[in-house]
Amino acid sequence: MKPLRLFSTLALSAVIALCAATAWKLRTAENAASANRAWGNVETRQTSLAFEASGRIAALHKEEGESVEAGELLGQLDDEALRISRRQAAAELKRLQAQAALAHEGTREEDIDAARANEAAARAQLEYASATLKRQQDLVPVGAASRQMLDDARRAEHAARESLTAAAAQRAAAEKGPRAQEIAAAAAEAAAASLAALDYQIHRGAVLTAPSAGIIRARLAEPGDMASPSRTIYQLSVADPKWIRAYLTERQLGLVKEGTLATVFTDTVGPVDGTVAFVSDTAEFTPKTVQTEDLRASLVYEVRLTVRDPENRLRLGQPVTVEFAQPRSSPHD
Repeated sequence: MKPLRLFSTLALSAVIALCAATAWKLRTAENAASANRAWGNVETRQTSLAFEASGRIAALHKEEGESVEAGELLGQLDDEALRISRRQAAAELKRLQAQAALAHEGTREEDIDAARANEAAARAQLEYASATLKRQQDLVPVGAASRQMLDDARRAEHAARESLTAAAAQRAAAEKGPRAQEIAAAAAEAAAASLAALDYQIHRGAVLTAPSAGIIRARLAEPGDMASPSRTIYQLSVADPKWIRAYLTERQLGLVKEGTLATVFTDTVGPVDGTVAFVSDTAEFTPKTVQTEDLRASLVYEVRLTVRDPENRLRLGQPVTVEFAQPRSSPHD
């Protein structure tokens, strides 16, 4: 009986030693795996979209949950009033441009000739009035003309002299042409700027487009509502690329840096490749969203990864596990 008991004791010791070695190997492997593993969530990145202009909403083309591409049309305002104002501004611009063209061409020769003829006629009229006044002045002393006739002759001569002055000024202005200030005023820069502003309001301010690809998370208005730059119409979740926000312990900082490749997965989603884009240099307490309880009271460092997920397998806000690629060993190690 003693040899049998001894054999049993030795066998039991061997089994215990084997179990301990196996447990140590498993724990070592687990520690090695956990050194390259972190937990986090798919970041929810959201953009609030509003019209640049104010007005009544004519159409909204997307519903909640639908995917959109960058630049895709999401909604339109009623722009009939803007288009009427644009037609008015375009007509005014044409008028001012025609006026500017005439001003730059200067006065026509026909107008200059007419101004010279008017001046010549006014000079002839003044000469006749001056001669009449001279005769009246000679006749009054001898009683051949009345004092009233002399006064009338003086008034006629004065009026003829004023007419000649005005005609001479008109002839000089016609020969000189429009003033530079008049040409600049007729250039219609203000009308062109007004037309450009209306075009911008019609083609940019009165339409709503997606600034990036994503998913419509919320639709906060309906056709017929009044819109303004301060009123959010859509909330757009940016889905490509997705951001993963995870947290590293101090021991993991030496293993992970910007550019490190990683694999992201969940309990239901297979591996998705990602790349570390940012590692924080400031420690913080682990947020409550991290799923491992032993890390929640620890000081950790935030890390952000970018993930291409064209099939949209990862959901926004979903908890994920991240496994970082192990650094390659040096040939001298």
